Formats: sequence, structure tokens, C-alpha cells
Amino acid sequence: MTRDRQIRGGSGDDGDESPRVDAEASESDPLLRGREPPHVSYVTTSPAKDPPHRSSDDAWKPSPGFWWIETALWANVFLSGFDGTITASSYAAISSSFDAANNASWLTTSYLITSTAFQPLYGRFSDLFGRRVCFFVSTVTFMLGCLGCAAARSMTELNLMRALSGFGGGGLITMATVINSDLMPFSKRGLYQAIQNVLYGLGSVLGASLGGMIVDSIGWRWCFLLQVPVSIFALAVGYRVLAAAETPYQNNLRAALGCLDFPGALLLVGGLAVQLLGLSLGGNEYPWRSLLVIGSLFGSSALLGVFLVVEMNTGGRKLPIIPLWMLKGWQPVAVQLTNLFVGMASYAYMFMIPLYLQAVRGDTPSATGSRLIVPSLATLVGGVLAGSMMQRGCQLREGVQKGTALMVVGNLLACMMAVMGPHGSRKAELLYLIPANIGSGLTNPSVLFSFISLFEYREQAVATSTVYLIRSMGSIYGVTISSAIVQNILAAGLPGALGPDATDELIEKLRKSVFALQELPPALQEAVRELYCDALLVAFVASSGFALLAFLFSWAHRTEAMQRKS
Repeated sequence: MTRDRQIRGGSGDDGDESPRVDAEASESDPLLRGREPPHVSYVTTSPAKDPPHRSSDDAWKPSPGFWWIETALWANVFLSGFDGTITASSYAAISSSFDAANNASWLTTSYLITSTAFQPLYGRFSDLFGRRVCFFVSTVTFMLGCLGCAAARSMTELNLMRALSGFGGGGLITMATVINSDLMPFSKRGLYQAIQNVLYGLGSVLGASLGGMIVDSIGWRWCFLLQVPVSIFALAVGYRVLAAAETPYQNNLRAALGCLDFPGALLLVGGLAVQLLGLSLGGNEYPWRSLLVIGSLFGSSALLGVFLVVEMNTGGRKLPIIPLWMLKGWQPVAVQLTNLFVGMASYAYMFMIPLYLQAVRGDTPSATGSRLIVPSLATLVGGVLAGSMMQRGCQLREGVQKGTALMVVGNLLACMMAVMGPHGSRKAELLYLIPANIGSGLTNPSVLFSFISLFEYREQAVATSTVYLIRSMGSIYGVTISSAIVQNILAAGLPGALGPDATDELIEKLRKSVFALQELPPALQEAVRELYCDALLVAFVASSGFALLAFLFSWAHRTEAMQRKS
């Protein structure tokens, strides 16, 4: 089903010297976009409606270097899962080592801000310069960020290096998904997505289980150093097997850069950063009514508003960060609203569980890591279920609905954990951590392919980037809101919990380091742990609300099985 494509340079009537694409892209060709956004067309169909295309898909076989290419991609997918959970299981210890536990959320959000902003650019750059270049850029910058994190001497340096890691990390899974869209028909992606989910889940399991042990044994810096050899392996394999495809702008950097929406990217990064600054400082470092906090929130709203205006008016040669034409109609909006709230619920939950284990149950980082093994395995199981359902021809909306339902149940069970407090049953606690993680593993790939299935092949790279962008925005909001809830309740409640022993110095110490709890007398330890329970209960109620909204929006989906019109 491959068609020949001819690409030629030349100038049009208006003097434009950018290359032109003469032949229409097919499902096996690298994605090349024209100048104007294509007409929105929803092409998800049931298997019975598309027999000609399905038969050609059935004849597809992997090419001779296919599995080596997948090995390079899956190494990066593994790293993405590993980095997420090793940071989640050790962030309290890492931030406490700098006496900055009250700002621990920035370890996650600094990564997410840059990965969120640059994920859509990877889709755009890969269209212009080829998949190989973007694969190398994402892998190298992620590796350099990990090296920088290991060498950081302050929380500020660490956050900056996490931001650099996010620049590369934004492309790890994005490029794996985009490259796979070039290698195989859409209807065959279920099996390979299941394998990708297994690798992501394996990375999550090892990150969760090893993070605490690494912190307690050889130090938290090795949490980042150990990721470097895997990056080198991915680079070595990718260098040998990923071919440099012919693309319209590969020899014309200036023309390619002229197509990118840099004002939109700067407005998005600036708006998110300023908004998160206000949410982080409010009630934590400054009162909510302070000019700095209010100015940050209003300023971020203005920047994001201008960003939307810029995206609405970006056209012609410019390629917008968020192609708003993809959000026309109720179906893509419903899928992306589900995606947004899934990101908020998943990361709020993932961020709060390690804090619960260390601050409420008094677990060491090693014990926290070991208790996160089973939940991480549950995420893997959910990912395998999603891939299996897709391969068997189940409707995509079923995976989203079942996954979000499990997320609601799991977050409500987390509320029960907070109610039980430091003396709850460990066995019940282990079981309570399973449903939300299965739901997350089941939902994320189902949402991704639900959105991709609404568009033609030539739109897949942009659709993929848009899904990851909006999910990452949800993740940022989830972490920031839940962290703000906990820190505000601690700031308000610690004087009462400590009673006559309360001093400004002790309150600040307890907010900046979870390890400071161990230095308190048993009675005060109990009081502060109960306060943490109250704070985490409110945070888990918020994450339950996010999951419920995702579940409700999932019932508006009309996506069917993974079949596509040619």
C-alpha cells in the first residue's frame, strides 16, 4: 500500500521557496503536512464497515530491521516509566536533603512544564526534519538532564536540570508513538502498544522499587545516573537502525524554523510557569491575597488567553502548538477533556501516595519503594489489558470508560486510607492502591488512540503530540493543586497540632523535611501525622473529583474499534 512520493523544491507565484509535497501521503509513508490545516473528519469505524482496508492490514508483516527499531524506541519508553516513578518514590527524600520539602512539587512540575511545551514541537520537528533527528535530540537532552540532576548542588540547580530532562523527556514516548505510526497500519498497533505498555510498566515497577533503596544505600543522585546507560544504549541502537528519511525541510533550516509557532510556545511556557508559581507560593510562602500571588494568577490567565488568540490566528506557513481545528466538534473535545482530567487525577494520586507512606505511615524511602511495587505492576497490567482489548477489536471507548471507573474507585479508596490514618491495616492499604493504577494503565493508551482514530493518517503526528500536551497540562495542574492543598493545610494546622511547642523555626522545619517528624516526641509525632492525614484526605477528595469528571466525559465518546479508512 506504499505509494511513491516526489518532493521538489521550487518557488511559487508568491516567491516562496519552501519545498512542496506533490503526492498524497499513505498510511505507510512518513507524515508530511501541507500548508493549510486539513478538514476535520472523524474516521473511526467499526470493522464491518471497512473490509478492503482491513484485508490489506492483515497482509502487513514487520520489515527486516523492525525489531531493532522497536528495541531503540522501547528503551526510551522504559526510561520514561522509570524516571516517573523513581522520582515519585524519592522526591520527599531528595527535597528534604535540600531542606525544601515544601517546594518538592517543583521536582515534578519543572520537568512537566518543559515536556508539556516541547511535546507538540517534536511532532512538528519530526515532520520537517525527520524522525531520526528528533529521536536523537530527545534522547541526548534527556540524558544530559539526568547527568545535570546528579551533579546539582542546590534545589534550584536540580529543578533547572529537571527542566532540561523534560525538554528531552517530552519526546521519548511521543517519538516512539509517531515512529510506530510510520511502521505499521493503525489497526495493527494494539499488539505493539501492549508491548510498549509492558516496557513502560516494567520501568515504572523498577523505578518504584529501586528508588527508595537507591536513596538509602548509595544516595539519591544515582536515581538519575542509572538512567544514563539506558540512554546510551538507545542512542547506539537508534544510530544503527533509524534511517534518515527524506523530508521537505531537511536542507533548509531557516524555512523550517519559519514554520514553527515560537510565540505560541513562549506564551504557553510562560503562562504555565507563572500560573504554577502563583499556585505554589499561595498559602505556602505568601498569603493568597498578596500582590505577588494575585499578580501571578492574573498574569498567567492573560498569557494563556493571548496564547489561545495566537493559536486561533496561526495559519498559512506557521504551524500552531495546539492545532485548535483538531478540537472542533464535541467528539475531540470530549476525548481531550477526559484526557485532561485523567492527567490531573493520575499525577495528583501518584504524587500524594509516597507522601502518605512517608509522612503518615513513617516508612523509609526503601520501604516506600517496596510498597509501590504492586501498584506499579497494576499499572503494567492495565496497559496490557488496553493493548489486548485493542487487538481483539473492542471499542476504544470501552477501555476509557472502564479505566476511568477504576480510577474513581481507586481514588476513593485512597480517601479511606487517609481516614484510617497511621494505624490502618497494611493489607487493606496494599489492596486499596491497585484499582487506580490498573485504571490509569488502561485509560491512557485508550484515550490516545481514541483521539488519533478521529483523524486521517497524515494528521497522526500532530494528534499524538496534542494528546500528550493536554495530558501533561493536566499532570501539572494535578500535582500543583494537590501540593498546594497539603501545604496550605499544614501551614494552617501545625501551630495547633504542636501546641505549646510550636515555634516558627519548628513549623518551617516540619514543612521543609518529612524526616523532621522523626525528631519529635511520640505524642507530637502522632498529632502531626494526623494533620497530614487531614491534608491528604482533602487532596485525595480533589483527585477523586478529577477522576469522576474524566469518567463522566468518557460516556460522551463515540470511538469504536481500531480500524481506519484508507
